[in-house]
Amino acid sequence: MRNEQVSLNKALLDAAEICDLEKVKLLLQEGADPLGISDINALDENPLGELFCDASQDSKLAAKLPQIVQLFLNHGMHIDASKFADDGNNVNPLWDLAFCSNESGIKTLRVLLDGGLDADSVETLVDHIFTDTEMVDGCNMDDAWFMKSIGWSLKMVMLAASYPHILQNSPFIAECVALEHNDAAVLPEFRDWNRFTYDIDLSTCDNIPNGLRNATLTIRRKGEGTNIWTMKI
Repeated sequence: MRNEQVSLNKALLDAAEICDLEKVKLLLQEGADPLGISDINALDENPLGELFCDASQDSKLAAKLPQIVQLFLNHGMHIDASKFADDGNNVNPLWDLAFCSNESGIKTLRVLLDGGLDADSVETLVDHIFTDTEMVDGCNMDDAWFMKSIGWSLKMVMLAASYPHILQNSPFIAECVALEHNDAAVLPEFRDWNRFTYDIDLSTCDNIPNGLRNATLTIRRKGEGTNIWTMKI
């Protein structure tokens, strides 16, 4: 039975990777598990996490990713951080969502948050984002791709913070976004992520060129000069 389930999960991954949504639906109805093991020789891999990694390199898959994840949710997928042991086996897929530092990634995160994603799983994502931002070797602020990627990652953090159940259950995320030093009343606005500019001040950074640790992020509404949120990266 274990091998049959793994094969079913692998078939789900294969179908999702080529964006065959009808086959994805059929496999989900047959019992494929987006959070289950998809490779008997790689116990830390599950279809959802693998799709997040693949979508970072595949624009067609990235475009369909929010729809695929919604299908998973519609068929009973429930991400619960307590299901993912911190022992290298079946890693929480939210770690891998950090690789999708683009608009598809943030749309997918919103689908998950609207579906009730738990705060502990969001912490996994935020922890990965800030780890990468702080420790990017040889970071180059003149690289347009690098800065765009960081911008999307930070938008994901602020989107997560805009959900009350996340902040209420995660002092870690509240601290990451410097909640006590900003106006929480503006947080719902971050669900419209394209309304804002994200400016990074390197003068406070203490880790160049190996990362952006302690650089200062200032967020403004587009077309306005007023700062609405400030925090350290």
